[in-house]
Amino acid sequence: MKTVISALLLIAGALIAQPLISDVLHDLDQLYRSENSHSEMSMHIVTEHWERTLTMETWSEGREKTFIKVLSPARQAGSATLRIGSEMWNYLPNTNSTVRIPPSMMTGSWMGSDITNNDIVKEITYANDYTTEYITDPGNGDASPAGQYYLKLTPRPSTAVVWSYIICAISTDPVLPVWEKYYDQHDNLIKTVTFSDVQTMGGRTIPTVMQVIPANKPDQSTIITWSNTSFDQGISEDIFSLDNLQSSGN
Repeated sequence: MKTVISALLLIAGALIAQPLISDVLHDLDQLYRSENSHSEMSMHIVTEHWERTLTMETWSEGREKTFIKVLSPARQAGSATLRIGSEMWNYLPNTNSTVRIPPSMMTGSWMGSDITNNDIVKEITYANDYTTEYITDPGNGDASPAGQYYLKLTPRPSTAVVWSYIICAISTDPVLPVWEKYYDQHDNLIKTVTFSDVQTMGGRTIPTVMQVIPANKPDQSTIITWSNTSFDQGISEDIFSLDNLQSSGN
C-alpha cells in the first residue's frame, strides 16, 4: 500500500511541477523570435548525391514577417525569401525573377534541405495550430527523466502538415526543446529534430544547433547553426518589401 501511495505522490508532484502548456507553447513559438529579431546562421545540407553549406542572414517581425537572404556559396548567393502574413515569395537571382509560393507548396523543401517552407518562415505555430497534452511515455517505454517532460502535439484539422502528431521532449529549466519526433497516421516515424549547444545570444538562452534527420533517409540531414542573433533592436520596415526582395541579388 505504501508503494502505491508513494507512486501516486510522485505522479502528483510531477504534474504540479509541470508549467502551463500555454506558457510552454508560447516560449517555444518565440524561441528564435520576438517583437523583431536579426540573425546570422549557416545551413549544412547532406544528401545521398551532394553536400553544401549555405550562410544566411534573417530578419523577423513578430509572427507575421520574415526575410531571409542567402550570402554564400556564390551559386546561391542573393537568393531570398519573404513572407508577409500568409503570402510568401522567393527571389531567384540566376533568372532575376520573383516567384510567389502557393499554399500547396508550403510543405515543400526549402533550398533542397530537410526544412520546409513552413519551417523556414514559421507560419505555423504550436499555440495556434496544434492541440497539446502532457504524456509520460514518448513511445519507447521510458518515463520522463528528471528536468525533462514530454508533450504530444496533434495538428488541428485546418493545419496544413503531412504528419499526424509530434512528440516533444522539453527541458524544464530553462524551458527549451530537446528533441521532436514527427509521426504519420500509422505511428511511423517521419523525421527527428534535435536541439543542442545551448548558449546565450542577444540576451536569450537558446539552442544554437538544430538538426533534422528524415527517418527514411538516415544518412541525410540538415543542420542549422546560429552564429549570432539579436532581439528587439529595431528593424526597418523596408526590409519586408518586394522591392528589397528583388534587390537582394544586387
